Amino acid sequence: MFNKLLGGLSMNELLGSLEKLNVGKSKGKPAPNKPCLLMAVICEIQSGYVDSPRIDINERLIARYFDIYEAATNDRAAANPHLPLWHLRSDKGPSGSLWVPIFKSGLEQHVGQLGQPKSLKSLKERFVAVYLDSALYNAFKSQEYAWKAGDILIARYFHQDLEAQKRLRTYTRLALDSGEYVRNPQKLKGTVRESFQRYARSAAFRTLVLEAYDYRCAASRLRYITPDYRYLTEAAHLIPFAVSQDDRPVNGLALTRDLHWAMDHHLIAPGPDLKWHVSKRIDRLVDDNRWLYCLDGQPLVVPREPVFRPDEKALAWRFERLQR
Repeated sequence: MFNKLLGGLSMNELLGSLEKLNVGKSKGKPAPNKPCLLMAVICEIQSGYVDSPRIDINERLIARYFDIYEAATNDRAAANPHLPLWHLRSDKGPSGSLWVPIFKSGLEQHVGQLGQPKSLKSLKERFVAVYLDSALYNAFKSQEYAWKAGDILIARYFHQDLEAQKRLRTYTRLALDSGEYVRNPQKLKGTVRESFQRYARSAAFRTLVLEAYDYRCAASRLRYITPDYRYLTEAAHLIPFAVSQDDRPVNGLALTRDLHWAMDHHLIAPGPDLKWHVSKRIDRLVDDNRWLYCLDGQPLVVPREPVFRPDEKALAWRFERLQR
């Protein structure tokens, strides 16, 4: 069945197209845009966020692209996702065009006149989804093929920069390992022996928690994502991992860094009543403390999906440790 999905092509035939991308030059080296975007696509497929050859141009994919571009170049600000999103349409895959934009109604016949988009916003005015070559999509669903594809992209387009290769291999290994946990959150509870497994679980915990809360703080309700996709919120454990060995998203909240610190020092706590509680040691007469005591009695922001809502026992654990 798997061979049929791959069109009867060998691994070399399937992945050989990844070595033939039309890339320009950047500072005398192959431009990193296209290989970084394809690595982002591979990671998204392996994490279960992409489940068909149709790929939506969403915030998660773009954020992944920025992360990988930063790993490749150490220059996050130079990433321009609209460039590979547009120019990959000129490349060939093993069974046809590698990348086929799904243009908005009436635009497809004018593609030749449009010219290169100048920003991600202008690109999204043309299309917000693409079709990936179906044989490549099916190959990327296999962890073995995904690993090999990542190795090909790194070796072919970053051969002049050994440090970039190391960073990218570390990133892709972490992303592919954590993808198994993202697809199966129930595996995030239990003792961890290997340090890299711990990193993979931690990465999955962060991804699942922040996604569940839509990057919004569960206390202050603040949400901010920078133009280069850095987030205001962090993933915070309700019961610390050292105590619980539990990285499931039900043991987490999305919090801004200051409120994460306050919860970890037991100055504030979410309770089983789904409200925030503030330690009586916080002096209400000191105006500088307003950012903390104003939370008292405020409702806890919870995810829309019940499966990600905080565990009642974990909330009770936090509430019991609130400084009295």
